Order: sequence, then C-alpha cells, then structure tokens
Amino acid sequence: MTGNNVFIIGSGITKFGENYEVNASNLASQSLNSAIADSKIEKNFIDIAFFGSLVSGSNSQSSIGASCLANCNLNIPHVRIEAGNASGAAAFHQAYLSILSGAYDCVAVIGIEKLSDFVNVGSIERILSSTFDYQWEFEMGATLTSLYALLTKAHMKEYDTTMEQLASVPVKNHKNGVHNPYAQFRKEISLERFLNAKRIADPIGKFDPATFCDGSATAILASDKFIKQNKEIESKIPILGSSFAADYLALHKRNSLTEMVSTRKAATGAYKMSNIKPEEINVAEVHDAYPIGEILAIEDLGFFKKGEGGKASENGFTSLNEQISVNTSGGLKARGDPYGATGIAQIIEIVEQIRGDAGERQIDSVKYGLAHNVMGTGALAYVNIMGEEEVKR
Repeated sequence: MTGNNVFIIGSGITKFGENYEVNASNLASQSLNSAIADSKIEKNFIDIAFFGSLVSGSNSQSSIGASCLANCNLNIPHVRIEAGNASGAAAFHQAYLSILSGAYDCVAVIGIEKLSDFVNVGSIERILSSTFDYQWEFEMGATLTSLYALLTKAHMKEYDTTMEQLASVPVKNHKNGVHNPYAQFRKEISLERFLNAKRIADPIGKFDPATFCDGSATAILASDKFIKQNKEIESKIPILGSSFAADYLALHKRNSLTEMVSTRKAATGAYKMSNIKPEEINVAEVHDAYPIGEILAIEDLGFFKKGEGGKASENGFTSLNEQISVNTSGGLKARGDPYGATGIAQIIEIVEQIRGDAGERQIDSVKYGLAHNVMGTGALAYVNIMGEEEVKR
C-alpha cells in the first residue's frame, strides 16, 4: 500500500498565542477558510471534516465541529478525534485513510485548541493527566513535566547527555521561530539564560517546556481523481507515508526510559510505506515539548544513533541547512503548543518547506520532509512523510 495517491492541496494556520477575544470555533473557521482559499477549490467540494482536539469537546467548546462549519457555511459530516497532545496528527491520519479507502475524495482536517480558557481556571494539569497514567502517575503526584524530567535524567545517566546539549535544543528552535510569523515566541534566547533558569522539575528549567496557547491549523487532502477533475488546483504535495504506533501509558511498564518505542515503530511503518530511508529526509518537525523530546525523536526516527542526539544538537547538526534541519518552524517550544493544532501545524511547515514558501527559514533543498507528533510521554506517536510533487512511487 502506498500513500502517493493522497495529496495535500491546501493549508491554513492562525497565529499561535493567547487569544482571549476569539472563541475556539472562530479560530477553527479562520484556518479552515484560509486552507480552502489556498487550495483554490470551492468549499462545497469538501466531503467531510475531521477535527483534532484535546479539550474542544467539553464545556464552552462543545460541538466545535458543527460551530466551525456553520461559521463557514458548510453543512457536511464531521468527526472530532482526541488523542491527547497528538490529536491533530490523529485526525490527519484518519483523514488520510478515509481517502485511501476510497470513501471520500476531498477532506478537511482541522486542528484546534483554545487552552487559555482552561489555564485561567487552573484545570490544565488535570486535562493533561489524560495523556499519561492517571492512577499510577497523576494521582501519585506526577505531572507531564516531572515525567519528562525522569526521561531526561535517564538519558543523561545512560549516555552522558549534558545540560548544554539539552539547552541547545530550545536555543536553536527559538532562533528558527524568529522567522515564523505564526509563532508564539519570535525572540532568540541565549544558552546561558536556559542554563541559569530556575529548575521546576530538576533537570528541567522554567524555559525548557513548550507553553500552552491557542491556535488552529487546517490541511485540505484530496485524491488523484479529485485533482484530475479540478484543474484550478495549483499545488499538490503527496503524502508518501502515514503511520502511528503505541507504547505502554505508564513509564514503569516500559522496558526503557531512553527511547520512545512508539516513535520508532511509527517511523518504521512510515519509512516502509514511503520506501525511503531516514537519511533521505531533509527537514523534520518533531515533538519538542521538552528538550529531551527532540533528542529522543531524532534518535528514534533514525537520524542519529541512540545516545548521540545530544551531541548532534550541540554540534549544530540539526540547524538550518545542516545534516537535517529540525523544527524549522520553531517547534512546539517557539511556535507554541495548542495541542490539537500542533500536529497539523507541523505538517503545514513541511508543506511550506517543500513548496519553497517558508521565507527566511526556508532550507536550500527539500526532497522529503517528516512530521512527528506524540501523546504525553509517548503512549502514541504519529509519523507522516511528505515529498516533492514530482516524486513517483
């Protein structure tokens, strides 16, 4: 089975950050309308919409799909998919499969989160607890940050990963984020500032984690048949591989704390589908919710050998136009992390890089790009591979 008969034909994204003036459905409508305009198609050609969101199915944000589509004057079927921090990628994968199966020819996939509504009432940690083990971790006092601190310490102990190597990840990503007009933080931060920051869950400092924010991102997917019937479509980026995998929810059930098995398995599936190797990837958006997240990702995705991710980051091998350009958008750290929108935003960054539309963060040559989105501490991982238009499989 190959994913070369499913294409991304349009994308749209809002600026990420705190947005108290706009509700969730209006944010989703903004990115959907932008994606439709980018695709050059009539909106009524869309068969179905998939929404990815962690929180936008509760409280004041219920019926997010119906509200968003009504704002856009669309009356089509819609489904909301929740997979924690990976909700956007989960929705994208289902949209991809819906076209691959032949059920639909044109699909919108919308990632949306309005987290400022929940941060203000102090419920964000309880919401996040759904992404890791509630009984054995959250109720015992663990948070997502403290769990990533355990992963960080394990990697430091086993591979002599240093604080400087860890800090080089957010320093690089903030540098990239300066050139992303949709990023929450468009300012460089020095290595010294990260190293000297107060520890919030040793060895994680207060500047290490990605921050909660609001935002929406949309991709329009289409089949070969649909594209042939609609000559106005100007861009089509093939999805060469789309895969996901799982690991145990609780850390104490896993065989290792220095790898994410779900990432490795999902990557293996995506590479097999696309018939390419890790070294052929030019640009990657990976889940850097914490510095160790990016280091584990670039190892488990096969870009660097296990244990060498910290050294590779410190030596600049993941910077723009180096061995592999990682998180050119600024990543979750600088772009922001509105959970449901994150996975779609990562894919949009790859699309813009392949199109040559990434502005000052554009890398010189892109043949293949990869997007990697994770739930919690790696209970689920999604990997999507896109290629330049003329790639044939």
